Amino acid sequence: MEIVEFGAGTARAIEAYGSSGLTAKAVVRGESLAVTVLRVAAGGEIGRHPAPVEQLMLVTAGAGEVRSGDDEWRAVESGHGVYWRAGEEHTTRAAGAGLTLVVLEMPGLEPV
Repeated sequence: MEIVEFGAGTARAIEAYGSSGLTAKAVVRGESLAVTVLRVAAGGEIGRHPAPVEQLMLVTAGAGEVRSGDDEWRAVESGHGVYWRAGEEHTTRAAGAGLTLVVLEMPGLEPV
């Protein structure tokens, strides 16, 4: 057994794509699967970028908004998941106290 830490103190700040208030902690990396815990501070944003592969973002705490390309902003909160196809441009921003997210990336990933 191995304990994997992913608390806020283990994450690193991310500023790519004009992101603000964003930290990330890789939890699992394999040949075809990556799992990362992201935290977006209140008022922070994950800048617009393309999904490198199929991607599922699970909101585990907080609330915010997401959008794909230039589509309308859509509200998300704890208990929601957002799926993006490979290459799909998307943005996420936090509201209230911020967001905690678990992101799964894997070629061929499909929501059920």
